[in-house]
Amino acid sequence: MKFKFTWGHGIAVALLCFMIFILSLMFFAGDTGDLVTDNYYEKSIEYEDDIEAESRTLSLQKQPEVVIQANGWKLIFPAEYQITEGSVVLLRSNNPDQDLILPLKLDAKNQMLIPSAKLVNGDYEMRLSWEMNHNKYLVKKTVKWQSPS
Repeated sequence: MKFKFTWGHGIAVALLCFMIFILSLMFFAGDTGDLVTDNYYEKSIEYEDDIEAESRTLSLQKQPEVVIQANGWKLIFPAEYQITEGSVVLLRSNNPDQDLILPLKLDAKNQMLIPSAKLVNGDYEMRLSWEMNHNKYLVKKTVKWQSPS
């Protein structure tokens, strides 16, 4: 007996191929990559506070500066700022193991050095936040570190 391929067989084969295609898309699309932070949803709730803190920072007459030096990054705040607390978060998008979270500890000149020994060549997403006069302030910027060798 010879097998005869009919239009019904063609529909069944087409449906089977389509199902295999859809299942393979679902399987390969399952990996969405890493989020920038582990607590992404908590950060999204705080987003409005961040916008207000950034706009407060932009309204200041003098902004803090980030100066690139051979021995690291120097954060320079105006002398009249009376900062009660703060933090410096440096995020690496390509390797979360190289992220840095440092408390903002200013010296007598209202400066802080982030030593080059803690930095790896490449781009960082800097998030500099501080509290002053019971208000929160925030600066977000991309900074690049290139070791002077």
